[in-house]
Amino acid sequence: MRNMIKRTLLVAIMAGTGIAVAAAPASASATACSRITVKWGLGGGGNYWCQQGDGYYRTMLYCATNVQGTSGGAYYFGPWNHTDQNPVLGKLCPTNKYLIATGYDLA
Repeated sequence: MRNMIKRTLLVAIMAGTGIAVAAAPASASATACSRITVKWGLGGGGNYWCQQGDGYYRTMLYCATNVQGTSGGAYYFGPWNHTDQNPVLGKLCPTNKYLIATGYDLA
């Protein structure tokens, strides 16, 4: 998504300055992503697995110092994994933070 936004802005800038712009090929990305496990609470974590497509993904967590998620919150990311790799990679919150939300990020 970020790459598409960057590409769109670049095309708009180039078109506005009179530079010829060719259509960029569609980029493939990871699809069919699902949460495999989750452990809620203090020091919790989880993992995602994207089974199809051709791209990279990583588990994304939002962790905070209170259960409501209103204090000391931050995003934490697992390592990048490609859809053609089999291991399911996850991430844990720091031991002093609660898992508030889980998701995944695409490259």
